[in-house]
Amino acid sequence: LKEKQVSLAIEMESPGLLWKGDPDLLSSVLRNLIDNACRVSEAGQKILVRGRKDGFSVEDFGCGIPEEEIKRVTEAFYMVDKSRSRVKGSVGLGLALCQKIADIHGFQLEITSHLGKGTIVSVLW
Repeated sequence: LKEKQVSLAIEMESPGLLWKGDPDLLSSVLRNLIDNACRVSEAGQKILVRGRKDGFSVEDFGCGIPEEEIKRVTEAFYMVDKSRSRVKGSVGLGLALCQKIADIHGFQLEITSHLGKGTIVSVLW
């Protein structure tokens, strides 16, 4: 974040929220989502992490994902823009692992995106 000059904002719905699940696995999901958001963000943009009673979400204000690609981004090794992703150090496993961790917990991984406006990835229980 510091290297790319991207800021991170955290909003909690209410203090002391209790998240259900394996803390190490959920931490991995959160770190991965923040890393993905940072990867698509430009200098000066922000990433917003929201904690809610029913889960958490990470929102970026980057390029967004084409609607027809959203269903495929959780497939192992699938990347929307393969040439740029490899240059930025991605191999296409992050969201697949996030999906698997969500499945193990019985949670849902929900992705909403708008081209040119950004993406929100939510983990809901």
